[in-house]
Amino acid sequence: MKKMFPFIGIVAILGLVAYMETPSDSYHGFTPDLHVDSNPAMEESEEAVAQAEEVSIPTFSSLEYVLEETKEVDGYMIEQYREYEIYEDENGVVVKRVPTSNYDFLRYKIEEE
Repeated sequence: MKKMFPFIGIVAILGLVAYMETPSDSYHGFTPDLHVDSNPAMEESEEAVAQAEEVSIPTFSSLEYVLEETKEVDGYMIEQYREYEIYEDENGVVVKRVPTSNYDFLRYKIEEE
């Protein structure tokens, strides 16, 4: 039994080294190509990805309530707010504002003197 411990240790170390040396870009155990530099199709796809990353895509940034209407009803002042989705680019410039179907109402009692 004591003679088995060095053998098990060597197998464990070899297994760990084999695991550490496997490439991280393998696809289910298979590497797509060993010579990536000589593959012109890979170079073209890398250029296309680089060009696609340069395009400015507006990203959803925040929600904002905007006052749309104020009216007086039965001694109360009612303010109607509507929610908007604000889209900004990576520079923080507002690209578009899209209204949602969410509303919020505030009601204030008007004090008479």
